[in-house]
Amino acid sequence: MNRRDFMKSFGAGLGGLALGRRALGQTPFPGRGPEKYDFFFAQLVYGQGLAWNPRPSVARSLAQILNHRTSIPASPERVELKPSSPELPLYPFLYWSGESEFDPLPESDITLLRAWFEAGGFLFADDALGMEDSGFDRCFRRELKRIFPDHELKQIPGDHTIFQSYYLLDGVSGRKASAAYFSGIDRGELTVVIYSQNDMAGAIEQGAGSAFRYSVEPGGERQRERATRLWVNIVLYALTANYKKDTIHTGFISERRKRRPR
Repeated sequence: MNRRDFMKSFGAGLGGLALGRRALGQTPFPGRGPEKYDFFFAQLVYGQGLAWNPRPSVARSLAQILNHRTSIPASPERVELKPSSPELPLYPFLYWSGESEFDPLPESDITLLRAWFEAGGFLFADDALGMEDSGFDRCFRRELKRIFPDHELKQIPGDHTIFQSYYLLDGVSGRKASAAYFSGIDRGELTVVIYSQNDMAGAIEQGAGSAFRYSVEPGGERQRERATRLWVNIVLYALTANYKKDTIHTGFISERRKRRPR
Protein backbone atom coordinates (compact mmCIF):
# COMPACT_ATOMS: atom_id res chain seq x y z
CA MET A 1 0.00 0.00 0.00
CA ASN A 2 1.19 3.50 -0.81
CA ARG A 3 0.05 6.31 1.45
CA ARG A 4 -0.23 8.52 -1.63
CA ASP A 5 -3.53 6.67 -2.05
CA PHE A 6 -4.65 8.15 1.25
CA MET A 7 -8.36 8.89 1.45
CA LYS A 8 -9.18 6.42 -1.29
CA SER A 9 -11.96 5.08 0.88
CA PHE A 10 -13.50 8.54 1.05
CA GLY A 11 -14.12 8.33 -2.69
CA ALA A 12 -15.36 11.84 -3.30
CA GLY A 13 -15.32 15.20 -1.57
CA LEU A 14 -12.13 16.64 -0.16
CA GLY A 15 -10.45 13.23 0.11
CA GLY A 16 -11.17 12.42 -3.50
CA LEU A 17 -9.87 15.82 -4.58
CA ALA A 18 -6.64 15.29 -2.69
CA LEU A 19 -6.17 11.84 -4.16
CA GLY A 20 -6.82 12.95 -7.72
CA ARG A 21 -4.45 15.92 -7.59
CA ARG A 22 -1.74 13.93 -5.85
CA ALA A 23 -1.94 11.19 -8.49
CA LEU A 24 -1.35 13.84 -11.14
CA GLY A 25 1.65 15.24 -9.31
CA GLN A 26 -0.16 18.48 -8.55
CA THR A 27 -0.47 20.12 -5.17
CA PRO A 28 -3.80 19.11 -3.57
CA PHE A 29 -3.84 22.28 -1.49
CA PRO A 30 -5.50 25.19 -3.30
CA GLY A 31 -4.13 28.64 -2.61
CA ARG A 32 -0.59 27.56 -1.72
CA GLY A 33 1.06 28.93 -4.82
CA PRO A 34 2.95 27.18 -7.61
CA GLU A 35 5.12 25.00 -5.34
CA LYS A 36 4.54 21.29 -5.55
CA TYR A 37 5.14 19.70 -2.17
CA ASP A 38 4.94 16.02 -1.41
CA PHE A 39 5.15 16.48 2.35
CA PHE A 40 3.30 18.81 4.69
CA PHE A 41 3.96 18.85 8.42
CA ALA A 42 0.46 18.84 9.90
CA GLN A 43 0.28 19.19 13.68
CA LEU A 44 -2.61 18.44 15.98
CA VAL A 45 -3.97 21.41 17.95
CA TYR A 46 -5.67 20.38 21.18
CA GLY A 47 -6.39 21.52 24.71
CA GLN A 48 -5.95 25.00 26.14
CA GLY A 49 -3.29 27.56 25.26
CA LEU A 50 -0.10 26.39 23.57
CA ALA A 51 0.35 23.08 25.36
CA TRP A 52 0.16 21.41 21.95
CA ASN A 53 3.13 23.43 20.64
CA PRO A 54 6.34 22.74 22.62
CA ARG A 55 8.56 22.79 19.49
CA PRO A 56 7.19 25.66 17.37
CA SER A 57 9.84 25.65 14.62
CA VAL A 58 10.33 21.92 14.09
CA ALA A 59 8.35 21.92 10.81
CA ARG A 60 10.82 24.35 9.22
CA SER A 61 13.78 22.39 10.58
CA LEU A 62 12.43 19.11 9.23
CA ALA A 63 11.69 20.64 5.83
CA GLN A 64 15.31 21.79 5.57
CA ILE A 65 16.49 18.26 6.32
CA LEU A 66 14.16 16.64 3.79
CA ASN A 67 14.89 19.16 1.05
CA HIS A 68 18.65 18.82 1.59
CA ARG A 69 18.91 15.07 2.03
CA THR A 70 16.13 13.63 -0.10
CA SER A 71 14.18 14.30 -3.28
CA ILE A 72 10.98 14.86 -1.29
CA PRO A 73 9.74 18.44 -1.75
CA ALA A 74 8.74 19.45 1.78
CA SER A 75 6.81 22.55 2.74
CA PRO A 76 8.54 24.71 5.39
CA GLU A 77 5.16 25.85 6.72
CA ARG A 78 3.42 23.99 9.49
CA VAL A 79 -0.25 23.16 9.07
CA GLU A 80 -2.18 23.51 12.34
CA LEU A 81 -5.24 21.27 12.54
CA LYS A 82 -7.86 20.55 15.14
CA PRO A 83 -9.65 17.20 14.87
CA SER A 84 -12.70 19.16 13.74
CA SER A 85 -10.82 21.04 11.00
CA PRO A 86 -12.50 20.40 7.64
CA GLU A 87 -9.04 20.24 6.04
CA LEU A 88 -7.96 17.23 8.14
CA PRO A 89 -8.85 14.68 5.40
CA LEU A 90 -6.28 16.34 3.11
CA TYR A 91 -3.33 15.46 5.33
CA PRO A 92 -2.17 11.83 5.71
CA PHE A 93 0.64 12.76 8.17
CA LEU A 94 -0.21 14.18 11.58
CA TYR A 95 2.15 15.12 14.43
CA TRP A 96 0.93 15.10 18.04
CA SER A 97 3.24 16.50 20.70
CA GLY A 98 3.23 17.88 24.23
CA GLU A 99 5.02 17.82 27.55
CA SER A 100 2.27 18.12 30.15
CA GLU A 101 -1.09 16.70 31.13
CA PHE A 102 -4.16 17.69 29.15
CA ASP A 103 -7.90 17.24 29.46
CA PRO A 104 -9.69 14.46 27.59
CA LEU A 105 -10.65 15.34 24.04
CA PRO A 106 -14.35 15.78 23.29
CA GLU A 107 -16.00 12.59 22.12
CA SER A 108 -16.67 14.24 18.76
CA ASP A 109 -12.91 14.74 18.28
CA ILE A 110 -12.27 11.08 19.08
CA THR A 111 -14.84 10.07 16.46
CA LEU A 112 -13.25 12.32 13.83
CA LEU A 113 -9.74 11.05 14.53
CA ARG A 114 -10.96 7.47 14.38
CA ALA A 115 -12.49 8.16 10.95
CA TRP A 116 -9.21 9.78 9.82
CA PHE A 117 -7.30 6.65 10.80
CA GLU A 118 -9.89 4.47 9.08
CA ALA A 119 -9.21 6.40 5.89
CA GLY A 120 -5.47 5.70 6.09
CA GLY A 121 -3.99 8.43 8.30
CA PHE A 122 -0.57 8.08 9.94
CA LEU A 123 0.24 9.67 13.32
CA PHE A 124 3.67 10.37 14.77
CA ALA A 125 3.44 11.25 18.47
CA ASP A 126 6.34 12.74 20.41
CA ASP A 127 6.71 13.35 24.13
CA ALA A 128 8.61 16.64 24.21
CA LEU A 129 9.54 16.20 27.86
CA GLY A 130 11.54 13.12 26.96
CA MET A 131 10.52 11.30 30.11
CA GLU A 132 8.74 8.03 30.75
CA ASP A 133 5.41 8.28 32.57
CA SER A 134 5.20 12.03 32.03
CA GLY A 135 1.92 13.92 32.13
CA PHE A 136 1.73 13.93 28.35
CA ASP A 137 2.57 10.24 28.19
CA ARG A 138 -0.27 9.27 30.52
CA CYS A 139 -2.82 11.48 28.76
CA PHE A 140 -1.76 10.49 25.26
CA ARG A 141 -2.11 6.80 26.13
CA ARG A 142 -5.55 7.52 27.56
CA GLU A 143 -6.71 9.23 24.36
CA LEU A 144 -5.19 6.57 22.13
CA LYS A 145 -7.12 3.93 24.03
CA ARG A 146 -10.31 5.85 23.31
CA ILE A 147 -9.50 6.01 19.59
CA PHE A 148 -8.37 2.37 19.40
CA PRO A 149 -10.26 0.52 22.17
CA ASP A 150 -9.29 -2.85 20.72
CA HIS A 151 -5.59 -2.13 20.17
CA GLU A 152 -2.63 -1.70 22.50
CA LEU A 153 0.58 0.24 22.02
CA LYS A 154 3.31 -2.32 21.42
CA GLN A 155 7.06 -2.12 21.06
CA ILE A 156 8.09 -1.59 17.44
CA PRO A 157 10.61 -4.31 16.47
CA GLY A 158 14.07 -3.56 15.20
CA ASP A 159 13.33 -4.92 11.73
CA HIS A 160 10.42 -2.52 11.16
CA THR A 161 10.41 -0.58 7.91
CA ILE A 162 11.04 2.74 9.70
CA PHE A 163 14.58 1.56 10.37
CA GLN A 164 15.32 0.91 6.70
CA SER A 165 13.01 3.08 4.58
CA TYR A 166 15.90 5.45 3.68
CA TYR A 167 18.78 5.06 6.12
CA LEU A 168 19.65 1.70 7.65
CA LEU A 169 19.34 2.25 11.39
CA ASP A 170 19.76 0.04 14.42
CA GLY A 171 17.44 1.75 16.86
CA VAL A 172 15.69 4.86 18.11
CA SER A 173 17.04 8.25 19.10
CA GLY A 174 15.93 11.75 20.13
CA ARG A 175 16.96 14.68 22.31
CA LYS A 176 16.82 12.28 25.26
CA ALA A 177 17.37 8.54 25.55
CA SER A 178 14.49 7.82 27.90
CA ALA A 179 13.07 4.85 26.01
CA ALA A 180 15.07 2.27 24.09
CA TYR A 181 12.30 1.69 21.58
CA PHE A 182 9.33 3.31 19.86
CA SER A 183 5.81 2.10 20.46
CA GLY A 184 3.18 1.71 17.82
CA ILE A 185 -0.23 0.49 16.79
CA ASP A 186 -0.60 -1.79 13.78
CA ARG A 187 -3.68 -2.23 11.67
CA GLY A 188 -3.18 -5.08 9.27
CA GLU A 189 0.26 -4.80 7.69
CA LEU A 190 0.59 -1.08 8.40
CA THR A 191 1.71 0.79 11.48
CA VAL A 192 -0.67 3.72 11.83
CA VAL A 193 0.75 5.19 15.05
CA ILE A 194 4.40 5.61 16.02
CA TYR A 195 5.11 7.03 19.46
CA SER A 196 8.44 8.39 20.72
CA GLN A 197 9.18 9.23 24.35
CA ASN A 198 12.58 10.74 23.49
CA ASP A 199 11.64 14.21 22.16
CA MET A 200 12.51 13.62 18.53
CA ALA A 201 11.57 17.19 17.63
CA GLY A 202 13.91 18.66 20.23
CA ALA A 203 16.85 16.88 18.58
CA ILE A 204 16.43 18.69 15.25
CA GLU A 205 14.69 21.99 16.07
CA GLN A 206 16.67 25.08 15.14
CA GLY A 207 16.21 28.68 16.23
CA ALA A 208 16.07 31.77 14.04
CA GLY A 209 19.52 30.97 12.68
CA SER A 210 21.08 27.59 12.04
CA ALA A 211 21.89 26.78 15.67
CA PHE A 212 20.06 23.95 17.36
CA ARG A 213 17.85 24.96 20.26
CA TYR A 214 18.70 22.07 22.55
CA SER A 215 21.63 19.91 23.52
CA VAL A 216 21.25 16.17 23.00
CA GLU A 217 21.84 13.80 25.89
CA PRO A 218 23.72 11.64 26.52
CA GLY A 219 25.16 11.01 23.03
CA GLY A 220 25.67 14.54 21.73
CA GLU A 221 25.95 15.18 18.01
CA ARG A 222 26.10 11.52 17.02
CA GLN A 223 22.78 11.02 18.75
CA ARG A 224 21.39 14.10 17.00
CA GLU A 225 22.46 12.72 13.62
CA ARG A 226 20.73 9.41 14.36
CA ALA A 227 17.57 11.32 15.26
CA THR A 228 17.83 13.31 12.03
CA ARG A 229 18.10 10.15 9.97
CA LEU A 230 15.23 8.57 11.85
CA TRP A 231 13.03 11.59 11.07
CA VAL A 232 13.75 11.06 7.37
CA ASN A 233 12.85 7.39 7.67
CA ILE A 234 9.59 8.15 9.46
CA VAL A 235 8.53 10.61 6.76
CA LEU A 236 9.41 8.09 4.05
CA TYR A 237 7.32 5.50 5.85
CA ALA A 238 4.42 7.93 6.16
CA LEU A 239 4.54 8.50 2.39
CA THR A 240 5.29 5.02 1.13
CA ALA A 241 4.42 2.59 3.95
CA ASN A 242 5.86 -0.91 3.62
CA TYR A 243 7.37 -0.90 0.16
CA LYS A 244 10.83 -1.72 1.57
CA LYS A 245 9.33 -4.91 2.99
CA ASP A 246 8.61 -6.14 -0.52
CA THR A 247 10.51 -9.32 -1.37
CA ILE A 248 12.51 -7.55 -4.08
CA HIS A 249 14.18 -5.34 -1.45
CA THR A 250 14.88 -7.95 1.23
CA GLY A 251 18.16 -9.32 -0.11
CA PHE A 252 19.45 -5.86 -0.97
CA ILE A 253 18.82 -4.53 2.54
CA SER A 254 20.35 -7.60 4.17
CA GLU A 255 23.52 -7.23 2.07
CA ARG A 256 23.80 -3.51 2.87
CA ARG A 257 23.56 -4.23 6.58
CA LYS A 258 26.39 -6.75 6.32
CA ARG A 259 28.67 -4.27 4.49
CA ARG A 260 27.83 -1.22 6.61
CA PRO A 261 30.69 0.03 8.82
CA ARG A 262 30.00 -0.26 12.54
